[in-house]
Amino acid sequence: MSEPSAATTTIVHRPFGGMAGYRILSDRASRAVVHAFCLTDLAAVSSSGLLAGGCAYLLIGAGMAYVGESGKPMRRLAEHAADPTKAFAQDAFVISGCDGAAFDKSLSLDFQWRLTRELVDLGSVAVVKGANPVRPDLPLADRSTHDRIYTDALRLLHDAGCTIFAPANRSRDVAGSSIPTATDTASAGGADAEDSGPMAIGVSAAAADGESFELTYCNVWARAYRSGGRFVVAAGSDIRTATNDSVDTVTRKRRSELFRAGVLTEIAGVSDRRRLMVAVAFPTESIAAKVVCGAHSTPPWTSLPPRAVVLTV
Repeated sequence: MSEPSAATTTIVHRPFGGMAGYRILSDRASRAVVHAFCLTDLAAVSSSGLLAGGCAYLLIGAGMAYVGESGKPMRRLAEHAADPTKAFAQDAFVISGCDGAAFDKSLSLDFQWRLTRELVDLGSVAVVKGANPVRPDLPLADRSTHDRIYTDALRLLHDAGCTIFAPANRSRDVAGSSIPTATDTASAGGADAEDSGPMAIGVSAAAADGESFELTYCNVWARAYRSGGRFVVAAGSDIRTATNDSVDTVTRKRRSELFRAGVLTEIAGVSDRRRLMVAVAFPTESIAAKVVCGAHSTPPWTSLPPRAVVLTV
């Protein structure tokens, strides 16, 4: 029996005509439909009456994204458009069901949770959250069905021009260039090949070449430098408290060891991160980023230019 074809078909419908503006993307083999439009066209999209019923949605702009869900998308999007905290949003991508297969509440909530988790893991944009989405408790049969619909939805989002579901570029050649990071490749043992080597807590080391690097992720800021063939995260850096579901076993063990070592202190008024009180050496910059961020896919470490503050009094 021959393997099924990997080819897919996406149908793009432009209700207002032309080559730009409101578009609806679908695939007759899928339950998912994606509506894509600029928020400046919200009134026209609403008056078309083509978008209604349960959905999950993304508001995107200025390197940020907000993920929501609603049973009344046009009313909810209008509320966001009037909300100063969503002023960054330029484009809306709404994932809903096709005719005769509307999204129920559990599917909308599940998609909100999945989209949020994936964006946080990828680090391609800053994720703006209200209440932290919670994964709905679903029977295994429903979860597997959602898996298939979600895969189709990501493809349709891509075809609609939503490009944020791709890992952040790890080797940008720009001013303040990032450190090249080895590609994460799973080994036969189930852990990343680059994940070998010890983590040393409480090292005494200085930057070998005077160059420092920084990393920002989900309100976390960390500073690091190279020393003696190791990549050292400096005391005073932030360590994220949450660990993403996609994180591998080795990284989880390293984070557990770090949290048990008594070298992290609470930050007043902050619950999502801790302050590192000693320097910690890692085999590679990639491992350091995973442990600091509690994520499998992280932004790159970037060169930290020298800064000087001159006090005149």
